[in-house]
Amino acid sequence: MGLLHSPLARLGVPLLIFLVFAAGYHPLLASLSPYLNLLYAAPFYLLFTALLLSHLFKSARVGMTVVILLISYTVILTRLQSPLTDGTTYLEYVLLVVLLPINLLYIRITRDRKLTSLYGLLFFAAMALEIGWGALLVMQYGELATWLYQHPVFVRIPAFSPLPLLLIVMLLIALCMAAIRVLHKNSIDDHATFIALTCTSVTVIFFDMAYVSSFSFAIAGLLLIANQVAFSHQLAFLDGLTAIPSRRALQDELKHLGRRYTIAMLDVDHFKRFNDTYGHETGDDVLKLVASLLSQCEGGASAFRYGGEEFTLLFKGKTTDQCLPFLDALREDIAQYPLVLREENRPTNPSEGKQKRGQKKDSATVHVTVSIGFADASQASQPDEVLQLADQALYKAKQAGRNCIRGSE
Repeated sequence: MGLLHSPLARLGVPLLIFLVFAAGYHPLLASLSPYLNLLYAAPFYLLFTALLLSHLFKSARVGMTVVILLISYTVILTRLQSPLTDGTTYLEYVLLVVLLPINLLYIRITRDRKLTSLYGLLFFAAMALEIGWGALLVMQYGELATWLYQHPVFVRIPAFSPLPLLLIVMLLIALCMAAIRVLHKNSIDDHATFIALTCTSVTVIFFDMAYVSSFSFAIAGLLLIANQVAFSHQLAFLDGLTAIPSRRALQDELKHLGRRYTIAMLDVDHFKRFNDTYGHETGDDVLKLVASLLSQCEGGASAFRYGGEEFTLLFKGKTTDQCLPFLDALREDIAQYPLVLREENRPTNPSEGKQKRGQKKDSATVHVTVSIGFADASQASQPDEVLQLADQALYKAKQAGRNCIRGSE
């Protein structure tokens, strides 16, 4: 699950697909020769599917990205099928290349509103005005095509690409900016922007290759559909606050266990009192901190947010005796971790927090503790029963004074 949502995977998969496409381009083109007419239509079907999914999942920025790709592919099919030296074709080609990354990156700094909202209607109006402006520019200043084609600033290497080197550099800079956003934020929107920029860059740089736009935009459609499927998976299986797997993910994991495993239930002690004293925002920070430390628990543990201030650890292939040292070390780590109250942006990573604590000696800190109950597969025949035993053991830990560990007898 972590690999599915990792930023490196979200960057690597589109690049890998395009590398495989480049390596097998000629055999692929030959095998699809009877269906080339369908190839022209494939991007429309795939992109409209991605647009529908973005609407269903209320991913407005992804939807806007898809709309821009649909407009771009339509322009390529209707305006750029003649040689670039003919008429105004080269001017239209350059306009498309310049406007595409600008529009895609601009979407990232706009507010995420529904496509059916007033903001969405303004977006469509802006796209229509941009198309109208481009058409007017081409009609009034069509002679710029020859100037652009011959001007030394727009030097080209025809054997490599018809696109000027200056614009290739611009596209690569935009692509790097999108990649940095994915690595830093790792959001579905940033991933969609990276996919779109990768697709359009391949298309316009290698524009002389036959059917390159159809292949590239079809790949973009497939990747954007996968993007939305990953988004739905994230909604269903990841907890929105703590970013660790949710209770639904735990229930799914319990269906695929072997004969040996241990389940531990954890509860933040006096959490309601803590919330009432310091506020819900600080309470959320406590949950994030505990989730972060749980996800670093040794022994091969998988962490889940069970609900509220309650968490679950699943140890596959281990008995309670094997897991107890890891659980006790985790309990100590949580109890000894000072949570800074004064700073608004507190790190959840323990090493970063340690560095910041060394710099902020006057910050007020508090400590939280957890109670833990555990049980293993030898105590019941079904995972749900083991989970209930661990929950009962957690109740015993609460009765024993909290900040302790109890097993199911």
